[in-house]
Amino acid sequence: MMQRRRALSGLVYLFFELLFTAGAFLLAVWLRGMLSEQDLGKPFDPARHLWLLAVLLPVWAPLLWFWSFARAQRTDRPLVEIGKAVQVAVAGMLVLFAVLAALKFDPSRTLLGLFGALDIAALILFRLACGAVAQHQRKRGYDRVYVLVAGTGKAARRHLAELRAHPEWGLEVKGVLSEFPKLAIDAVEGFPIVGALADLPAMLRKEVVDEVHFAVSRRTLERLDEAVRVCDEMGVTVRLAMSPLGALNSRPTLEHVGATPFLTLSSVPRDEAGLLVKRVFDVTSSAVALLVLSPLLIAAAFLVKLTSKGPAVFRQKRSGMSGRVFTLYKFRTMVQDAEALKAQLEKRNEVDGPVFKIKDDPRITGVGKWLRKLSIDELPQLWNVLRGDMSIVGPRPPLPAEVEKYERWQRRRLSMRPGITCIWQVSGRSNIDFRRWMEMDLEYIDNWSLFLDFKIILRTIPAVLSSRGAS
Repeated sequence: MMQRRRALSGLVYLFFELLFTAGAFLLAVWLRGMLSEQDLGKPFDPARHLWLLAVLLPVWAPLLWFWSFARAQRTDRPLVEIGKAVQVAVAGMLVLFAVLAALKFDPSRTLLGLFGALDIAALILFRLACGAVAQHQRKRGYDRVYVLVAGTGKAARRHLAELRAHPEWGLEVKGVLSEFPKLAIDAVEGFPIVGALADLPAMLRKEVVDEVHFAVSRRTLERLDEAVRVCDEMGVTVRLAMSPLGALNSRPTLEHVGATPFLTLSSVPRDEAGLLVKRVFDVTSSAVALLVLSPLLIAAAFLVKLTSKGPAVFRQKRSGMSGRVFTLYKFRTMVQDAEALKAQLEKRNEVDGPVFKIKDDPRITGVGKWLRKLSIDELPQLWNVLRGDMSIVGPRPPLPAEVEKYERWQRRRLSMRPGITCIWQVSGRSNIDFRRWMEMDLEYIDNWSLFLDFKIILRTIPAVLSSRGAS
């Protein structure tokens, strides 16, 4: 019943969000039409662009469904819904640009910019308004979820205190089940103890209970089989607190491997739709960039060959996602025997950690210095992106020898596909110490979103032009 209700509400939300998206587009068309040719220098024909609605809505519909407000958790903060709205708009715009490129249609850039901004604003306002109405209704006693909490220890007390502090979640505690019979106390955090774990079947028959939250000790976890089976047989949702495992970077999800259910703990992004959009963007953008920049690539390769001995493209083994070793491509910026000369320069290393950098590296050629300064030497890595070894945005791929010297917590930066640019790349690069570099990469992984990738790409442009931290 609850699944059917959620699916129905999801369709209702989808209808209204598509309506808001269409309204944002029509408003953008009207605003663009109000701007004079003197302001923008190009004539604008609204009729020429109205057909884009027929492309927009089919693109936005699956994105809005996947990031539907109906899938929001009662305990989600408003910031979560804001993030989802931004992801929908950014992902939709990326797909829209790809479709328009395939159709060879050149739309008004101002119109698309206005639409993107208005759509984000419209979706955010709609979701925040829906969330505010839902919370108000729950505070008044509507849309309640009735909960039994099993446990009387620290984890259970913390959970009960949080439930009391947030009536807007609509989670009403019917009582507490103690882990052991004949407990000396009769209440926890003001909630009555209505029995022990052995009384759970009787409680589920007697009371209206939607969910049982198990916030028990590690010892009790070993004997929860029967209690969980009872809830499963009676159609009651079970939630297991993860407190016995302590604080983790990972986000838990329940998945099946074959017929066996597993509690999956993953500290990498699990947003399949967002990651798919990221990969589609990587493939399309790298393919287009390789095509458009081919004259520059040929010219750079010619200059490298003309000014120094050795191949124009330098190949080097790097560690990719989860430690997979791949061949990274760069324009050669050093003399041919640079690797052999490295041992003689180790004492001059100017950075901490298992990396090697010196400010005025004598191995760098004259052309190589300028290629590095303008980051042109990195452009062959677009081929790595197209192949799937790398992404446009992600932690920089290290050398396998460097990875061997990593501390345990630093290896987590390998849990996501490496990239050409990342937070470290646009924040000073060589001017940042090794530990802070690693922390930045982990911050990127922990906070990843399409919007974050978009911001990093925009910040990369001035960072490259200013050559900040390049060496």
